[in-house]
This record gives sequence, structure tokens and C-alpha cells, in this order.
Amino acid sequence: MKRTILGNSRNVLKRFAAATLAAVTLVTALPGQAFASKATTSIEDIYISENHYAETMKTVAVPYIDAYKQTGYITGQKNASLYYEKYVKEDAKGSVVISHGNGENLEKYDEMIYYFLNMGYSVYGIEHRGHARSGRLGVDNYQIYVESFDYYYKDLKTFVDQIVIPSSGKENLYLFAHSMGGGIGARFLEVYPDVFDAAILSAPMLEINTGSVPPFFAKLLASGASITPFKNKYVMGDGIFNPDYNFAGCHTKSEVRYTRAWETRIANPALQTGGNSYQWLNESFNATKKATSSSEAKKVKVPVLLFQAGQDTLVEDGGQNTFAKYAKDCYVIRFEHAKHEMWGEKDETLRIYLNRVFSFLDGTLQK
Repeated sequence: MKRTILGNSRNVLKRFAAATLAAVTLVTALPGQAFASKATTSIEDIYISENHYAETMKTVAVPYIDAYKQTGYITGQKNASLYYEKYVKEDAKGSVVISHGNGENLEKYDEMIYYFLNMGYSVYGIEHRGHARSGRLGVDNYQIYVESFDYYYKDLKTFVDQIVIPSSGKENLYLFAHSMGGGIGARFLEVYPDVFDAAILSAPMLEINTGSVPPFFAKLLASGASITPFKNKYVMGDGIFNPDYNFAGCHTKSEVRYTRAWETRIANPALQTGGNSYQWLNESFNATKKATSSSEAKKVKVPVLLFQAGQDTLVEDGGQNTFAKYAKDCYVIRFEHAKHEMWGEKDETLRIYLNRVFSFLDGTLQK
């Protein structure tokens, strides 16, 4: 889910400080402080507002991150070809690994990459199997299909071992994971509890919103389809990539941020991903159930910052709350009026969100 560099940042901070308590509900205990040193740059000094978003992204943010960008491919589970990007800063205070959401691509995270780099972090990310420039595995070049959800977090482990650690070392390694990527991230933290020093899960997919279909029936349908030839079929209502502009149905309230993500995909067919298969849905149901079980969630040892969106229509907060209950050190921040993509939301939400992200990473986040 980047642009005008604001002047007069002190006034901006004062103006938004008053809104913080009303906009954000904090629950659970504050995580431990196993983090990098305090940032020397304020997010307000580099923040890109909606006022001149497209222009600033084009002339400031993208050229800045492109100066660091290196790309390549690794081989994941079952010989899947996985596209990755890395942005390595000299003397970085830490490294952030991005795990993107369902149907997404790394270009969608340009703004977040810009912020992470400016705040002193190297950045790494892969496009998950079946997405964007990584190997497509479905019945056509658009469908999101996965044979086993385990392959997602095993691919991520391969990426960390082969690309991230050799480039940046093992110190101060952080995970930034959104939606489906957050579900992948949660399972990663449970299976490999000693890799990351801390993790940010933004609207993680720990319980899928099944809409008007009762969850029990949706799970039964997905389970049944997964053992028949229908496992390769699109989930009812899903299909190939839809090029139509649909801000009203998107998952952010920021039209300029939605528009840039949409234009990026329209301009590059390699980024055009469609809907999900029944096999993907069944695997995701099983993975979220496992990730939120007490026996698995208790394996998470590192501090976790978990963001919830009050107007999320893709994932339910019940699974997130269950995970947070059992994980050793999980701190939940809820944006009551935000949609699913909080890292791509309107300025009044995103400014607060980013300040929480970087306060968490530098160990100064307070209730």
C-alpha cells in the first residue's frame, strides 16, 4: 500500500498530537526495547503529504529509492522463481524486510521504502509466489494459487538466509508485514522465533472476513474444493485482473495513494495480479487457524507491534486479538476510522501510523 517534504514540522506535530488519543486505541502491554538506537531524523521532516503526492513521488521519492535499488531472483520452494528488491544503506541502524499483502507488488511500497531509508534502515522485500514478477502458479497468468501456505514463510526464510543476512548481517533485523504478508509473518515468527529482533504486523491476515458468506460454510466449501479439480478454480466472485478504476471499493481513504498504485499496475502488466483459487483460500484458512492457536502463538518471542483498522473489510480483528493474547510481547494499536491499508491511508492517519512505526523501531514508543 510519499511526497511533499513538509516545512514547519513543529507546528504539524503539535496539531496532530491532540488528535492522537482520539484516533488511536492502545491495548496490551508495551513491548520490550530490543531495538536500534534512536532515530536522528523526524518523520515529519520527510513526510510526503497528499497535497502534491503524485509529483513528489515522481520527482523526489522514486529517484531517491532507485539510487539504492538492486533487484534479482532467488529460487523458493518447489523451484518457484521469486523476485526480490534490496536497498542497502551504509551504516544502517537495521534492516527491514517487507512481506506484502494478497495481490500486491513491491512498487506499492515505494513510499514506505522511502521512509525506511530516510530513517536510516536498509530495506529488503520479495514478491511472494504467484504474485507480480515472481513465478505464477495458477490456471492463468493472474490467479493467486499456493500448493501449501507453508511455502510462503519457507520462501521468506530462504530470502533472509540468502540475500538479507549476507548483505546486512544478523543484527537489528525487523519484519514489516501487511495483510496476507502479516499472516505469513506471524507463521514465520512462530516457526523461526530467533530470526527477527522485532516485527510490525499491519492488518495481518489472522482471520479472513468472509463477507456475506458464513465463515463455517466458506471453510467447508474451500476444504471440499481443495480435494477436487475445483481447487484450481477461482473463488466465487474472483477472476483475472480487473483494470477498472475503483476507488470506492478500495482499501484506503486516500485517493491519491490509491490512484498511484492503480496507475503503476496499469502501466506494467507484470504487476497485474487477479483473484484467489479455492486451494489458496483453504490453505489460508488452515494457516490462520494454526497461527492463532495458543500453542503456536506462544512461540513468538520477539516484540510485535500489531496495527488494526476499524473499517477493515478484508480481515477480522478477532484472530489478531487472539494472536496478541498469546504472543509473548505483542502491542496492539487500533485506528478506528482507517481502512485495511493503514500504511497508505490519508494524512491524518498515516502521520500517526508512521510515528508509531519508527518509535517502535527505535525503542521509544510509549502509551
